[in-house]
Amino acid sequence: MKSDLEELIEAYEIEKVELEKQISEYVEEGDYIYAHYHNKALRKINKTLDILKDIQHPFYRLISEEKTKARNMTKILTREEYKKYFDHLGTDFFAERLQEGENKILEWQRAPVSQTYDSQEIDDALFRLVKGVVSNFKLYFKSRPDIYARFTLKDHTIEITLLYDEDPYYDHHGWIFGDGKEIKPLGFILKDEQWIYQYHFDKFKDALEIKILLARLIYDVFNYDRRFDSARIVYDD
Repeated sequence: MKSDLEELIEAYEIEKVELEKQISEYVEEGDYIYAHYHNKALRKINKTLDILKDIQHPFYRLISEEKTKARNMTKILTREEYKKYFDHLGTDFFAERLQEGENKILEWQRAPVSQTYDSQEIDDALFRLVKGVVSNFKLYFKSRPDIYARFTLKDHTIEITLLYDEDPYYDHHGWIFGDGKEIKPLGFILKDEQWIYQYHFDKFKDALEIKILLARLIYDVFNYDRRFDSARIVYDD
């Protein structure tokens, strides 16, 4: 039986194939405007698939990058203008590089995978906040600089504020959150030069709605990448 994640990936893969087919047909017919619009949709689907597959397998991005390197190197080997480099380095050099890449891919594919996307840490932190066990907490999800969402409780409202730790080596002012064009559609508003989301509730039953918001923020807006970014919860109490 397929998991929800597997079914979701399969659905997007089917849509991707259909879009690629339609784009080819439009290009053949000379309908470049429709091809352009469909290509924009295809880019969105590819981005979503990358996110879902990265959730499914921790080495997905590394495997994809290594496969891209192998394809590019294979193409270069067939081009006459690069022949002088082949003669200088020897064909064994390139064959060894390709084999190294294949070995890495096999190693990553065989690595044991432990699924972590069903973690209850966010649920636990939110319930502790609502019950008054803690007054606030921070969810870090992006590194260099460390970007985080600060959660505080105000009456019957969970207030989520986007902030970041200062990096002494870089000046990030002005571009971390940009003009907010990607944040505003999620419901964040600019208040006192800070992006804030207010979740109003009478009885807090579950964290699903907030977790959906966070998933869109972390993956769609800030492009979380587990290879470089560190996700963690910090309690100030």
